[in-house]
Amino acid sequence: MLNLGAGEVILILVVALLVLGPKRLPELARGIGKFMREFRRQTDEVRSVVEREFYRMDQDVTSGLAEPEPQPQSILPVQAPRPPASLMEEASLPTNPGAPGPASASAAVSGPPPGTVKAASNGSPEGA
Repeated sequence: MLNLGAGEVILILVVALLVLGPKRLPELARGIGKFMREFRRQTDEVRSVVEREFYRMDQDVTSGLAEPEPQPQSILPVQAPRPPASLMEEASLPTNPGAPGPASASAAVSGPPPGTVKAASNGSPEGA
């Protein structure tokens, strides 16, 4: 692991006892123990999940080789699903119901239709 001998471990423990004191050293040891236990539990859980998934993938691959799935022979175009009718009606409604629509907007424009000559007030056509 770390290639520490017995003398080195004892030296580390004595230094820790001197630095932390006799009251805080057991608390630190308990905390380290809890951390190591939780770490080991989490790594075991991850290891089991990975092994289970590899086993499941292996089973899928081996069963897939034994029984190939038949592929459809004809290729048809794929159509997108149609939205519900209520959504289609809502989309066709004007976004601002108070504003005039295209038909009422053209009626609201005053003046003669395009391409006609406007008559002057004296009765003669303009430009003549």
